[in-house]
Amino acid sequence: MSVADFIYDNTRLSEFQDGKYVMASFSSTTTPTEGQRDITQTSLFMGKEQPFLYQIYSSTLAFTITIIKNPCKTDEISISIEEMEALKRWLCRPAPHVFKLPETEYQGVHWDGSFNITEELSGSRRVGATLNFISTRPYAVQDDVTYSGTATANEQIIINDISVELGYLYPEVIITCSASGDLVIHNDFEDRDTIVKNCTNGETLTFSKYLQLQSSQESHNVYDDFNFKFLRICNNYLTNENIITFSLPCEYTIVYNPIRKVIPV
Repeated sequence: MSVADFIYDNTRLSEFQDGKYVMASFSSTTTPTEGQRDITQTSLFMGKEQPFLYQIYSSTLAFTITIIKNPCKTDEISISIEEMEALKRWLCRPAPHVFKLPETEYQGVHWDGSFNITEELSGSRRVGATLNFISTRPYAVQDDVTYSGTATANEQIIINDISVELGYLYPEVIITCSASGDLVIHNDFEDRDTIVKNCTNGETLTFSKYLQLQSSQESHNVYDDFNFKFLRICNNYLTNENIITFSLPCEYTIVYNPIRKVIPV
């Protein structure tokens, strides 16, 4: 696939500094298509069986882009010190930002990360830059998938988890209660309850994907009333249907990023 442009933190390469740069090459440093798993096993029957105990990803995704001055925009191939510093200020951030490939088969997919930059020299002139992207994950994710609406007490909604990775993800969940009482969010997939007691009418609860809970009511010490089971969106090889039930009438917003095991090539 021919990749001509990228977006980093909502800025296109083709628009940065009046479009003076163009991609020269794009290559993956990860084989195969995502970070690799380390599988820990145990030995049974003198090693005749070695079942899996657990597994973790041993690396995150990484790839490399090379850019040069755009010959359609300028006859000058050299990159000045100031221009290189501007590139590093844009791309070499201490915090990760979203990287996308627009107008490609990767539309709707993104990676979070930051770059290291190696200056490419020809004699004493800077003629290009190699951008080494380091992702925060072993894989890509899809842009936000959002479910929102109004639910009556004990009403069910269905979320089909479209992640490629088997297992579960923690979504961002915002619930505004329309009645007082104990809120129970039940996911039939796991037969798992997320419980917050003593909620009040109009109270908004925010469950972050990083396992934090906040209430709009400062007087409600939610951690005293919470069972510390955050809602999870799940799938296995046979099914991806999550049937979610709310015990109280409420307005809900559930946002998650399905895992996509793709790498730009």
